[in-house]
Amino acid sequence: MSENKTGKYLKYAIGEIILVVIGILIALQINNWNEDRKVKKLETQIYKELKSDLVQTKNDIEKVISEHKKILKSTQQLIFDISNKKSYSDSIYRLFADAGDDFKIIPKTSAFENLKNIGLSTISNDTLRISISNLFQLDLKRLGDELGVQNTSFNITQQLYPYQMKYLFLDTNEPTNYNFKHSDTIKVYKLKIKNYDTFLTDNNLLKTLQLSLWNRSLVVNEEAEILETVKNVIDGIENEIKQ
Repeated sequence: MSENKTGKYLKYAIGEIILVVIGILIALQINNWNEDRKVKKLETQIYKELKSDLVQTKNDIEKVISEHKKILKSTQQLIFDISNKKSYSDSIYRLFADAGDDFKIIPKTSAFENLKNIGLSTISNDTLRISISNLFQLDLKRLGDELGVQNTSFNITQQLYPYQMKYLFLDTNEPTNYNFKHSDTIKVYKLKIKNYDTFLTDNNLLKTLQLSLWNRSLVVNEEAEILETVKNVIDGIENEIKQ
């Protein structure tokens, strides 16, 4: 101070402070970049897991829709055969036995459960996050419950079961052996339709078959709409992964 060097020291001190601050800011920025990169990496991994689950679910839905359509076609044929009083045959029995078949879809949701544990906010795209959440928490949950018809009068299996119990019987004169990969061979008797003339004139049966046809068509429509939603979400996820 005696040599009038105060100004130099102040400038030096200010310069040192500025350098320290700049260094801290740079370090913070680098840290933020690293954190952002980790978050993006995590988000990408979540997208890949969600896509994997949804692709499997999509394939399952497509397979079930295909099976439903086969039964729709065969039930329609059975209704025509009964209406036209077609003579008994093994094909009539098979159409009747298959008419009550139903197919359960079990959506794969492990990736979404993992996302919920991490936090839905990990998905940065607001629109896609809402679509994913609605799909898993509403559409697929309803699909897993067989569209809410499992325990209602719309249940196709329950509708036709009383008639199958009424008209199907075991023909003990025709035993058949069945082989299974992981169990012993079993012997069962062939099922046939009894009281066939009554079967052909049972109007309640015909009404129930027609109702099951209607209900199955509604189920297929619902499954097809959910399938489109699944495909749209998969497309959205693929776009985010590319970006």
